[in-house]
Amino acid sequence: MLVLAAVFMTAACSPTGVNSTTGKSGSTAAEGASSGGTHYDLTLGTAASTGTYYVVGAAIANEVNTKNPDLTVVAQTTNGGVENVNLCMSGEMDLGMTNADAAYWSSHGGGSGFYEIYAEPGNVKGVMRLYESQGHMITTANSGIETYEDLRGKTVCLGPPSSTIPAMSIAILEAYGINTDSDIKAVYYSIDEGLEKLTDGVIDATFFVASAPASGLTSASATSDLKFVDAGEEILKQVVEKYPYYTAATTKEGAYPNMNSVNTLKIYTEIIASGDVPEEAVYQFVKGALEGQPDYVDAHVACQEINAETAASAAAKLHPGAARYYRELGLVD
Repeated sequence: MLVLAAVFMTAACSPTGVNSTTGKSGSTAAEGASSGGTHYDLTLGTAASTGTYYVVGAAIANEVNTKNPDLTVVAQTTNGGVENVNLCMSGEMDLGMTNADAAYWSSHGGGSGFYEIYAEPGNVKGVMRLYESQGHMITTANSGIETYEDLRGKTVCLGPPSSTIPAMSIAILEAYGINTDSDIKAVYYSIDEGLEKLTDGVIDATFFVASAPASGLTSASATSDLKFVDAGEEILKQVVEKYPYYTAATTKEGAYPNMNSVNTLKIYTEIIASGDVPEEAVYQFVKGALEGQPDYVDAHVACQEINAETAASAAAKLHPGAARYYRELGLVD
């Protein structure tokens, strides 16, 4: 997998979606390039190279590339879900991984508060729902922090910048009556940087959303004494009532052997697309990703959750190519 990641990261250093034959940006089609007569080059935005998004995205891209000569998919590292949505909306990226909240609001519009940038519907379409991701608030074992209430007056990483992750941590904190502007010192770091700052004593707690186990936390918890911060069940009930794309959960048992189990929230991760990506390209991508799932199921535990029934229930309005594939399976009208 590390070799695979290195290959895709190298490929992603070229301008987004540039086809060496046509020189065009965005999704590109070159006639006569493959057995099907049309070859599509697609970029798939993920997140940091040590996170679940990248591992799963690279595995899917590798499977599609291996089995379908008409597609070349490059899994590209980015700053995460929000950036992926924005790049797809602007046409600078073809496909992107994000959470269901951003997928929904960016496609349907009507967003407010954290999602006010999606007040109007964007040129974003749903491709496939993938797997559940859990919220993780982490602190050191000797911090004295047990629940979110104990975070008052602390320096807390609310999640990576340019992602939807802070929306979840802010929702929980606000349900506790904690103002993230005045009651804590809020900072924003990538998953890896947040964990590094925590173990170095620079911050008191760090938050991220990922499918468990996340490789960065697995590594950090093996060398540092860390624990999860608990959220009260009644608090989480309030959050879910207000934001129905969240679900109350407990941290996955056995995912981090050295850490405790606590109450938290979960949300689905999805793949979206620019509305400008050709129907046939998205159809072939979805077909390859779902029918080839047994070949990459061991890439990450999250891949075990990928199936057609779940995929068809994407939060964003379905791309015509995705809808065509799901319609053939009788999963959508």
